[in-house]
Amino acid sequence: MFQNGKALSPIISSFLLTSLLASLLTSPTINTAVAQQARRDPTLRATLENAYNAWHNAMATRDVAKWEQVTAFSRQMEVRNIIVSQKLPFPKTFFADPLEAPTLAGLVGLGVLSTRETATSTYFGKANFGGAPDGGPIDNLIVLHFLKEDGTWKFDRLRVVKTGNDSELLLQIRNADFSFLQGEEFQPAPQLPPVPQPVNAPDFIAEAWVDSTGYEVNVTVNGIENGNFSNVKTAELIMGGVRRGTNQINITTKPLAGGAAGGSPRVEIAIYAAKSPDEEAIRVFHYRPATPDAQMTQTFAVE
Repeated sequence: MFQNGKALSPIISSFLLTSLLASLLTSPTINTAVAQQARRDPTLRATLENAYNAWHNAMATRDVAKWEQVTAFSRQMEVRNIIVSQKLPFPKTFFADPLEAPTLAGLVGLGVLSTRETATSTYFGKANFGGAPDGGPIDNLIVLHFLKEDGTWKFDRLRVVKTGNDSELLLQIRNADFSFLQGEEFQPAPQLPPVPQPVNAPDFIAEAWVDSTGYEVNVTVNGIENGNFSNVKTAELIMGGVRRGTNQINITTKPLAGGAAGGSPRVEIAIYAAKSPDEEAIRVFHYRPATPDAQMTQTFAVE
């Protein structure tokens, strides 16, 4: 049960990892059972590399205008909203991130997948993000995501898929067998994502703590959707925070066909708010029904 009164989870630390490099994802395993959604298109490789290199140069020189030109608009808005929702200055906070965007120098291109509107380009090698562990960068798979906006390819985000000690995978790479690229981790988005609505600096920074064991749960606060949660227990920054006075929350739940793995199905949602990340957050909303409603709308007050 989510108790009243706690420190906010390290939102800013999480931001530094996930937003500067536009959602770094580490994955210990590779799921090759997923059917390939996109087609291979090696003719796009040079175009996508040029787009990424332009984005990298904008990051290295902290050129905001150039960054806006080469970054997918939906990603720009997401990064802005994450920063503003924490009462931090944008874009200053973004370019203060200590992580570095890696170059493609020394990396081996493995393949490009495209849906014509979205694409991925996957590389293997020692990508250097700065602050490397002892012994220097290690070999990983780097997946660059792109979106095509108004006829131009823009950089969207980067994912890291850890190879670990997977000797079979390393042998495949050495033998130029890239069939594993059909896995989910390497697929481009099936379609262009919606552009998030811009948020204003909040009265209170807020997080939603969600337990959706055995359910798919959607949470919307003050008209802004804060994500879908499927069979997870996690904390999520609330875009736009919460305001002083009355706030509204909408929750939809749907039981998962497979039920809850390793436990009883349950839904619990708590919202914690604080004036700053340094203050103790106070629980301002709590929902833990014996049987969750398919759809529920409530108001809650924050003072």
